[in-house]
Amino acid sequence: MSFELRIDKNKIVFTLSSGQYEYSNTVNDEVIKIVTLNTLPLRRRMYFTQEHLEHKYEYLNENINEILEFLSTQLPAVAEIISDEYKFSDIERCYDDLYNLFFLILFDGSQLMELAILQSECEDRYALPKLENIPTFDANIKVDYSNCKTNYYYMINSVTEYINILFYIFVSNNPIISVCKNCDKLFVPKTKKLTLYCDRATNEHTTCKQIGAKNKFNEKIEADPVLKAYQLEKHRIEMYCLRSKQDKYDFFDDYYDWLNMFETKIIEYKNGTYDGDTLIEEIKAQIQNFQPYSKGKDYSY
Repeated sequence: MSFELRIDKNKIVFTLSSGQYEYSNTVNDEVIKIVTLNTLPLRRRMYFTQEHLEHKYEYLNENINEILEFLSTQLPAVAEIISDEYKFSDIERCYDDLYNLFFLILFDGSQLMELAILQSECEDRYALPKLENIPTFDANIKVDYSNCKTNYYYMINSVTEYINILFYIFVSNNPIISVCKNCDKLFVPKTKKLTLYCDRATNEHTTCKQIGAKNKFNEKIEADPVLKAYQLEKHRIEMYCLRSKQDKYDFFDDYYDWLNMFETKIIEYKNGTYDGDTLIEEIKAQIQNFQPYSKGKDYSY
């Protein structure tokens, strides 16, 4: 059974469909998902080693369900094609296509990684490096004429064809590629501007971009003794004020009084109009005046 791969005229969205299956995604997202897939668990299951070649088809039969389950959560279209091959083709072809899948992921991914490094080092963001060699492929094309319009569909019979076509469309549009400084995975930034972090979620509440912004802020604070002194004291006062529910003598007014005293000065320091050493000494001088009331105003660390 063949799948129809339809590409819209802008080459942005594609649809893979058969009589019982349909999947749509953007070309950029799908290619990035493919080349960033961790295939190590699958390659281990497949035993791509010389000493196990005589058992490779038997081993594939035993592990195909686990392989398809893994792929279905990561690459549903790839899983559907492999499942179709396993049902309607011989086991040898299915094995070879899986082998090609892993090879293409590693090969295409390495090409894009090299391109991303070259682009990140390029100062002219409007003349970014491109892939010198665009891959070629053989494909069966179906032509359909309806509603006074000619439509062209790629007829997909293997994972190799699916990936080759998508990768060709992807690189022929001269994409911008970046490597996330947090998760080390490839991604397509939204603009030509150098982008260091992707939008992938690291957990339910945080993305790589949020982590990157926090790390950049912390690095800036650590590198500047004035900002570090300001942030540490601000955090200390905020914490003892937040614990006011446990200490009936503490009031959150302390936090705002301290901010009123130093917030303008830190802005002036950042603008270069206030001396940093003077500001540090002023912060230290106020420590004894901003302590939990239960410990006494003259208490200091």
